[in-house]
Amino acid sequence: MAMVLQFAVKNRFTSVLAAVTVLFMVFAVPVFSQVTDTSAVEMSFDDVEDESARPSNSAGWTDMVHLSGRFDLNVEFTNPALDSGVRQGELKNYHKFLFLKVTPNDRITLDAEILDLSYYEIRYRFDKGIELAFGKIWVPFGASPFHHYYGARQGDPFQGLFLPNVWSEFGATIGGQLYQGDQLGIASDVFVIRGFDTELGTVLRFANGGTDGLFAVGQRTKISVGKLSFWGSALYSQFGQDTEGEVVLWGGDVLADYRLIDVPFLRDLQFRAAFARAEIRDEVLVSPTNSEDSWYYRYGDYAELTYRGLPHVRTRIRYGTIIDFDDVVTNRDSHNWDFALLGRLNPNLLVMAEWQINLEEVNEVDDDLFRLQLVFEF
Repeated sequence: MAMVLQFAVKNRFTSVLAAVTVLFMVFAVPVFSQVTDTSAVEMSFDDVEDESARPSNSAGWTDMVHLSGRFDLNVEFTNPALDSGVRQGELKNYHKFLFLKVTPNDRITLDAEILDLSYYEIRYRFDKGIELAFGKIWVPFGASPFHHYYGARQGDPFQGLFLPNVWSEFGATIGGQLYQGDQLGIASDVFVIRGFDTELGTVLRFANGGTDGLFAVGQRTKISVGKLSFWGSALYSQFGQDTEGEVVLWGGDVLADYRLIDVPFLRDLQFRAAFARAEIRDEVLVSPTNSEDSWYYRYGDYAELTYRGLPHVRTRIRYGTIIDFDDVVTNRDSHNWDFALLGRLNPNLLVMAEWQINLEEVNEVDDDLFRLQLVFEF
């Protein structure tokens, strides 16, 4: 079931990606995941010469400021099927997020997580729906900038197995809707963020975050046909002290939403899947006998099926694989299963029971997991 895609990267690919990125930046339109429906207002840059803040058109601060949040408590048992000498139980917290949204007028919005400042975005909407976002932005790679389930599970709650679970970085993005019809929609955005903080000679970890002085450029396109949605994403950056390393990260996502086939049973199924592959050039890490061009790759994928037809509960099954470093097989390479039951006790309280079967390719680790999660959100 694992999806492995062979892809040979040539040096000329970087120049092609750069050219494509420039074209998208010239013709960019609103970030499809962030556009809000507001009425058109005529405005130009001449209107914002005054440094003082423009008065709000809102009726009051309650219309301008909104708070939401997500908090959880998890009871986890490692190796739940083994004897008590190996089984371990813990209480953990993964979500403690308080979100602030401030909209002083129809043009500008601030979105931020204000407890850890894990991200903040200032979004400005131009005429014709064009939208610019800047700050510590959600990186627009894949269908979602958070909860990357490559390998079928998140792994370390803050690092992820392949991409960070919450991927935010200092930078800017601009994009928008290229076409919207009754059934077909096409949207795209381009972005610039800080490049990756990795030295030559070590496997590149995207969760290490960005570093000053380096930049990564990328692009994402979404095509929607009724209940089907497809995303294609790509990113290029150099890394290392003398910028001798290169990385091309690319991937695809698909979502077949509920009611795609409007017949009993099938209408209550949702399917989604994704893959991502990083082609990385590192002359120090990669032996010329393994790759004459010093390229290696990292890869992750998953497929997920959710059923909502049962009373009060949804069932979910997910499978995925990880190739951490293609030159050497280690116990970072894995294929994993995730089974879950999810339900709401009321509109603000969610409960989940989850069983993970984690299968390392070599040197199997006793790290299967049962989790009971309670989530409060508002």
